[in-house]
Amino acid sequence: LYFTCGIIVGSFLNVIIYRLPISLSIISPRSHCTQCKKEIPFYLNIPIFSYILLRGKCFNCKKNISLQYPLVELLIGIIFLYTFNNSEISESLFFCIISCLLICIAIIDYNHFIISLSLSSILLLIIIPYIFLNNSITYHLFGMMIGFSYLSLIFILTWLVSKQQPLGYGDLILIIILGLWLGPLKILFTIFLSAILGLFYWVVLTILKGY
Repeated sequence: LYFTCGIIVGSFLNVIIYRLPISLSIISPRSHCTQCKKEIPFYLNIPIFSYILLRGKCFNCKKNISLQYPLVELLIGIIFLYTFNNSEISESLFFCIISCLLICIAIIDYNHFIISLSLSSILLLIIIPYIFLNNSITYHLFGMMIGFSYLSLIFILTWLVSKQQPLGYGDLILIIILGLWLGPLKILFTIFLSAILGLFYWVVLTILKGY
């Protein structure tokens, strides 16, 4: 049940990821092929399974469907399955909603090099009541200051050395929100882990594409 709910939510997230950056409504029109624009019948719009049945191709134009769609659905399904089986309902709801928003922000940023202000704002509105319910406002505010101060220092030092802007302002807004959610220790670990993953990704690109 949790996994099924997760992949359905993941399917909707794919709509947000595709439509939000190009200013399309996330409600209408109905789901359609991004290439031939043919509307997808409801019986071919089943998360994950439709991709497998269609062998990753549009039923109409036979163009390839991005692997992003089943991967996002699968990832959200796994997050729902794991979280609701290992945490209290209230904690699970907060974590799943925040995770969904962060995944949308990450993929949109990867595809378009923008961090959606609207998604970041919704994320903040979700995190604020979470902090009050946990009765640890000072701890979370300290995390926000640590995250922002650390990344701002990197921003200033890199700009002074290279005379180029190393980060977008959306990154700074996001680190404020993440610091508010995670607290001081976890936000530092998040920044460190992100740097390691980014470095690993760059090494892979260097090997494959010669950057």
